[in-house]
This record gives sequence, structure tokens and C-alpha cells, in this order.
Amino acid sequence: MTTTHWKGQLWHTTISIAAALFVTGSAQAAEPNWVDLAVHNFGAPINTMWAEGELSFADDGTMVYCSAREDMAVAPGDPKDLYIATFNEETGSWNTPVNMGIPVNAAPATDVDPLRLGDDREPWITADGNTIYFKSDRAATTSPRNNNDLFVTHKVAGQWSTPELVGFPISTNEGDEHCPAILQDGQTLCFASRRAGGYGGSDIYCSNQDADGNWMTPVNQGPNINTAAEEFHFSQDKDGMVYFSSARPGGYGGMDIWAAMQIDKNQWSEAHNLGPKVNTAAADMCPALMPGNESISWFSTRGDNSLGNIDIFWTNKANLPQ
Repeated sequence: MTTTHWKGQLWHTTISIAAALFVTGSAQAAEPNWVDLAVHNFGAPINTMWAEGELSFADDGTMVYCSAREDMAVAPGDPKDLYIATFNEETGSWNTPVNMGIPVNAAPATDVDPLRLGDDREPWITADGNTIYFKSDRAATTSPRNNNDLFVTHKVAGQWSTPELVGFPISTNEGDEHCPAILQDGQTLCFASRRAGGYGGSDIYCSNQDADGNWMTPVNQGPNINTAAEEFHFSQDKDGMVYFSSARPGGYGGMDIWAAMQIDKNQWSEAHNLGPKVNTAAADMCPALMPGNESISWFSTRGDNSLGNIDIFWTNKANLPQ
């Protein structure tokens, strides 16, 4: 099922054959066993001694995520880079991740503007595995103050293209847009923004393209999703439930992961907290649905079951409040 290793004084669980069952959607036991009901560290080779963060999956199990690892960074001092790892069905785990390299990742360019640190993170890969949206500070400007924008890269003949700015009205000079995601309809782009007119902090907005392929004015997702606190990072499962990060009151401390069911376009049920197995007094953030619709993953600063820094975790959805 899973493989457990000893690392100093710390036990941690890594995905093996059990993960293959979750990813491929194979039949589960009628009664969930301890593996189904446990929160697991993704383990090596995904998690390292450095901080790992936001992630998403294509339908074939390919994972994209960000890491602050220094041994594979595109340039010294680069805060975060995007990495990609393919899923190996024979081992039931992910192959050694690869830094996506330049031009997908940008090297620091503080000589152009001090805000251009080379910070590339929060990737969202489409279901077909051919498009990645992400946040980057490569176009950041001190005046007007614009810390980051959204970019998109496409796989063309097996190579990732030079990222292009997802321009206005998605990226703005005021909103510090981040955490892009595509809903299950494959057409709706959702993201977080601090633009004027929201409920406070980062709010989640969604947009669709018109007949000419232009993004239309983003729609704030309303008070069941957004509050005066920070909200960001939508991730929708095949049942229509969306999972997201929020610092709203009623959580377990820090950022928590919440969920709401889609009622209609841009309409959601009242959000509920995912409970104390997923959420802790630490920061628990940026959920991603694993292929097969049976498991959910996220990253956390929780100290238990950690490899030494911020790690990525997963659990079966049977572990979530119903």
C-alpha cells in the first residue's frame, strides 16, 4: 500500500501503489482502511528539505508544482521555480521532478526592477496537459506598484512555449493577480485579485472568453466565497465542489481550506471548512484534486510529518466532512 521510511526522528509516508489506485480511479474497498483515512506526506522525490508549494494535475497524473529548492533553481537567489513530474503507473508514484527551466521560469532581473525576483509559482495545468497558467513577477513594476501577473505557456511539439501575459482584464496594475485555475467546464478561468470593488484582501474572480478568444470582465464570486479576509486558489472536482484557501473566521488557525458546491455559473453554496484532519493551526493552503476524483492534495506548514520545511500532503476524500 504505502511505503514508510525513517528520517532522523521522523516517520513520513510516501505514495506508492495506493496512489496509483487513487489516480486511475480503481475500485476502493467498501470500508475505507487506515490508508484511505490518513493524511500523507507526498514524500520524495516531490518534497525536499526546501519549501514546496502550489500544485495541480493533468488527467494523466502529470504534476506541476513550485519549489524553493536551491539545488535545481534556474539562477542563484531564485525564490521559487516551476517543476513538472510525470506519474509512473508501475511504481505508483511520481518520477523525479524536472525544473521547467528558462523561459518558463524567469531568472531574477532586479537590475530592471527591484520587484523582479524571478518568483514563478502557483501553476495550473489543464486536463489535457498542454497548457499551464501561473503567477510570475517577471513583469513587475515599482511604479505603478504591480507585484505579479498571470502568464500562460503551451506545449508545442513537446516543448513549452515562451510564457505570454494573460492581459487586461485578467492581469491588472492594481490587483496582484495570482492562483489561476480552470473549472471543470474547461473554459472558466478563475484567479485571485486584490483589485478594487471586492470584499477585502484577495478575492476570487472568474472569467470566460468571448467568441474572438478575448477574456471578458471577471466576475467576483460573491459573499459565499469571498470575505473581508484572504481567499484564493479555486480547485473544482468532478462533482462540482470547489475547494479554496481562506483566512475567514471559524477556521483552525492560519489559512484553512474550505469548500462550496456550485449551484450555477458564478453561484456557490455556503462554504464549509474541511475539518481538523486537513486543517491545522498552521497554514493549510492551495488544494488540488488528484486524477480519479478520489483524493485531494494541498501544501501545509504543519510540523508533524514534515521533511523539514513546507510540504505537499494528500488524503482520500473519504476523510473530508460530507
